[in-house]
Amino acid sequence: MSTTLHWITLIAYVVGSLISLGFLIRQRQGLYRMGLALLWVGFGLHTLALAAAWVEGGVLPATSLRQSLDVFSWALMGAVLVVNLSLEVKILGALVGPICVLLMLAASVLPAVPVVKTAAFKSAWVIVHVVSIMAGYGLLALTCLGGVLYLAQDRALRAKTMGPVFKRLPSLSRLDSLSQSSLLAGFLLMTIGLISGAVYAQMALGSYWRWDPKEVWALITWLLYAALLHTRLVQGWRGRRGAWLSVAAFAALVVTFLGAGLLMPGYHSFSSMADLGGPRP
Repeated sequence: MSTTLHWITLIAYVVGSLISLGFLIRQRQGLYRMGLALLWVGFGLHTLALAAAWVEGGVLPATSLRQSLDVFSWALMGAVLVVNLSLEVKILGALVGPICVLLMLAASVLPAVPVVKTAAFKSAWVIVHVVSIMAGYGLLALTCLGGVLYLAQDRALRAKTMGPVFKRLPSLSRLDSLSQSSLLAGFLLMTIGLISGAVYAQMALGSYWRWDPKEVWALITWLLYAALLHTRLVQGWRGRRGAWLSVAAFAALVVTFLGAGLLMPGYHSFSSMADLGGPRP
């Protein structure tokens, strides 16, 4: 069931992304509404697919790189759709939809890892940890995208070379609002994820901190986003400086998510999770 739903989701995302790209080119509101509706349908199906995989496997489906990429694509699409409810940045579907499609395709071609059903990954604290972290990552990816678009739009305005693509981008103030709103929500969720992971580690092994490479990089990433939030809210670092810092912070997040999971040893590595059916705290 989960596999069937996965492929139906992918089809909905592909069609919704293509229609959203059509809106970006033709600027017809009917295309925007149709593309957005299909992305919402795809997100609903994606949620059902992950729920089905959870039921079938008996544990949260985030124990391998394959599953983690799938969950991240779900989190990213959810972030776009929810943020768009308040800000209505109409180009997001055309930009993020294809990224989610690529993430799901990458997850599809990776080898499936047998799930070992252990009590560790069934803990409520671990579930809160994983869901909060992944949802936070999706929102913070949107923060980075807002920063990249801001820098591109700002450069085009300064050079007075507004091509057809840049004319379709939102205003600088709207892009800055996109970055700030997604940053606030993403940082909160990431903080909840780190705290819940530490609480479970203390309960299971008697230690909040074990110097695992992914823990270290997660702390570095959290500090970078805390600095970004501080500079924006307290020191007024909006515009280009805030945009550049959001890109730098997301680079650290990618290292935390993929680099530490793939290249560094530790109980958060994907090879360790494959052995145990989940991350050891």
